[in-house]
Amino acid sequence: MKTTQKHSTDKLLYMTSLVFGALFVVLCVLQNSAHTSFDITKIIPPCLFRRLSGLCCPGCGGTRAIKALLSGRPVTCFFYHPFVLYCAILYVLFMVSRTARLFAQKKSPRKNSSARGFHFTITYVYIGIFIILLQWMIKNALILFSY
Repeated sequence: MKTTQKHSTDKLLYMTSLVFGALFVVLCVLQNSAHTSFDITKIIPPCLFRRLSGLCCPGCGGTRAIKALLSGRPVTCFFYHPFVLYCAILYVLFMVSRTARLFAQKKSPRKNSSARGFHFTITYVYIGIFIILLQWMIKNALILFSY
């Protein structure tokens, strides 16, 4: 990938991530506020695959994991669906490194700045797919062999 194309992709990801970060903060406030009865699990309908087959779909536990993450319980989030925590960790790494790089570039606008930054690569997608499939197989094996 060309350097300018990679730079524009990283910039687009950074701006999109800022929007999602703001949305996450709003959801955290709503989820943990004593003045609202907001519950993210009430917004998303129940899993049709689970209802029909009795088995977990690859996304089962994702909503509960997001709720746990919004409530500040990362270990619980991991047990519900490890992909959600994986994405949260990648998000934090990306945002911290990209923000540090922006500040470093403002101090020293040279192209070859010492702050490298965290770049998106397709490897992160493959790792995410592996995590999703692995947790799906483990959950269903536990369901099938626990009887």
